[in-house]
Amino acid sequence: MKHTRNSFCRICINHCSIRVDVDEGVATAIHGNSRNQVYGGYTCVKGRSQHEYLRHADRLVHSLVRTPDGHVRVPVEQAMDEIAAKLADIRDRYGPRAIASYAGTMAHITTAPTAAPVHNALFDALGSDMRFDPNTIDKGGKQVAQSLLGYWSAPSQGFDAPEAILLIGINPVVTCTGFPAGSPKRWLLDTLARGCKLIVVDPRRTDVARHADWYLQAAPGHDIPILAAMIRIVIDEGLFDRDFVARHVRGLPELTAAVHRFDPYEVARRAGISGADLVAAARCYASAKRGYTMAGTGPNMAGEGTLVEYLVLALETLCGRWLRAGETVSASPTLLPSYVPVAQATSPDADWALPGTVRVRGLRKTRAGMPTATLPEEILTPGEGQVRALISWGGNPAVAFPDQRRTVEALESLELFVQIDPWYSASARVADYVIAPTMPLEAPSTTVFLDALAARGTGYGIGQAYAQYSPAVVERPEGSDVIEEWRFFHGLMTRLGYPVEVSPFGCPSSPPRPIDGVSTTDELIDILTEGSAIPLSEVKSHPDGMTRTTRLLQVQPGDPDVLDRLDIGNGLMLAQLAGHVGVVELPRSDRPYRLLCRRHLHVYNSSCNIDRTHRGVPYNPAFLHPDDMTELGVSDGALVRISSDLSSITAVAMKDPALRTGMVSMAFGYGPTGDAEEVWAVGSSPSRLVSNSEKFDRYTGQPRMTNIPVSIERIDPPCHT
Repeated sequence: MKHTRNSFCRICINHCSIRVDVDEGVATAIHGNSRNQVYGGYTCVKGRSQHEYLRHADRLVHSLVRTPDGHVRVPVEQAMDEIAAKLADIRDRYGPRAIASYAGTMAHITTAPTAAPVHNALFDALGSDMRFDPNTIDKGGKQVAQSLLGYWSAPSQGFDAPEAILLIGINPVVTCTGFPAGSPKRWLLDTLARGCKLIVVDPRRTDVARHADWYLQAAPGHDIPILAAMIRIVIDEGLFDRDFVARHVRGLPELTAAVHRFDPYEVARRAGISGADLVAAARCYASAKRGYTMAGTGPNMAGEGTLVEYLVLALETLCGRWLRAGETVSASPTLLPSYVPVAQATSPDADWALPGTVRVRGLRKTRAGMPTATLPEEILTPGEGQVRALISWGGNPAVAFPDQRRTVEALESLELFVQIDPWYSASARVADYVIAPTMPLEAPSTTVFLDALAARGTGYGIGQAYAQYSPAVVERPEGSDVIEEWRFFHGLMTRLGYPVEVSPFGCPSSPPRPIDGVSTTDELIDILTEGSAIPLSEVKSHPDGMTRTTRLLQVQPGDPDVLDRLDIGNGLMLAQLAGHVGVVELPRSDRPYRLLCRRHLHVYNSSCNIDRTHRGVPYNPAFLHPDDMTELGVSDGALVRISSDLSSITAVAMKDPALRTGMVSMAFGYGPTGDAEEVWAVGSSPSRLVSNSEKFDRYTGQPRMTNIPVSIERIDPPCHT
């Protein structure tokens, strides 16, 4: 029987509302939902192609176990029996710290609304805090910077009627961060049409940069001096919100002294941009009554993401970009519990770190999480606390982690490596067990992730009060033995003898609820949404998605007796900033190019790269300016060798006139794990060029993953045939 059902996409962070054509339980086509008020029919190629993921020939529909002859099928119940026994043995011999997990991007996007609480319950029961995720190899500096600055007890102005937007190293049309969930291009054009000014700082003229009122095509590595110079202009010209700063901020004299050493015209000269444009852009941004700044993976992956994000927060705070008493919180929670927003500062954390340490480089757990780049070293470094078992779900560490060779060595050395994966990925190939999970559309879920994103900080989330529920809309493949991730974690807990209890979303301090008797995913969702701002039943009554403009939170006045202040003069940050005065990383004769990260719309990190989406280009080209290609003697399709101080990779060259000269730009998440030349089939692995320990953020441990000095040489024959 043919019919069309409502759902939402769980392929990327945008969570588009979709309509699914179903025939005899099989999805045959995906369409945008034009009846949805937020998305208006928008979807991307990944979302429109997901029906092909479900029935793709390469999809794993049975779990696997490694044998001397390679991977063979194993019933998932048997796999859980064996895995639980091995976990118990490792726990008893080495202690709970020997067991770690990695929750990848898809774990958060696809299955977090059901699996994350049960995963956390498992590791709470084990007593292990060795839980890693992509945040600290992406933009973890955002949370640490907030810890150092302090907290405004109401949201930022964010997406709510901005009059100026400053984007640094981010392309929201592709990443779907930096603009609210929905159609990013449509939102940008509508917002600019209302008079909003757009300022973009990026070494590549991206889709968004083409619409900028001020586009500063700065050389990579200059984001920190540019932000410092902009702050100096705001302070020197008195463009900051004097009343807000006087009432709620401390550290202005210290910040003023620190940024005084960053002359805007000298900073601009070093960065290769116009000083007049830099000054005009700063004046434009600070003069707007409302606005926001968003720094992306570019500046965050450059080695000092925490300092970048602290300067962003300092600029936002100077400009008073926080909601005040009486204002409405447009992105009020729906599936998370309600709260009382207050126009009041909370002073910085007494310590920027949290309990939980790693054994290398003096790094610690922070509000951004455990430093993920240390996980391979935690596996390979002998001694007490050595990680000997890893459960990886929704990620692909073999190609996602920096220093790929060492990462693969670490994964191969584990006593137990469990990879939950719908594909026989690079990580699955080296795993002891590969658990085949259900995929989106095969299980119920909610958009609670969008609420969580909005709470994460400026530049994330839906931008308005919204939610959607989706039942399972298709059947699982006939004859399959797939399992929902929450059931896998639940199965391990029961086999290990732990009581299975979870806390509702957004209520970590509430008494945990037992779920041993839960038989369906919908029952679990009911428990996890207890206490939500809007009852789940009401959300379910809006099958096209629920948007509301009523029952929104109002910011309450602060307590005048509270003396807490936001700190824009943090000593740790300003001391680090001083190290950038007049400093320019000079080009090296042996490594004259700079490797930059980028993203592609048709993939999401290492996921979704199938024929339907990549359209004949399964690899990740090495993009170069045409002038550089001429100098190298290469043309589109030529093979080149890219070398860093750590390693070398082979890549396919392709021209991109939007780049500055002297740059090579590549997407991460591709490539083989070994030395085989599979570039035309699986692409190249830039992570192999990244050192974990040469230069890294001292707070998150995130290594420099972009702006890496490299050399490039042509490989003969130049063309693929």
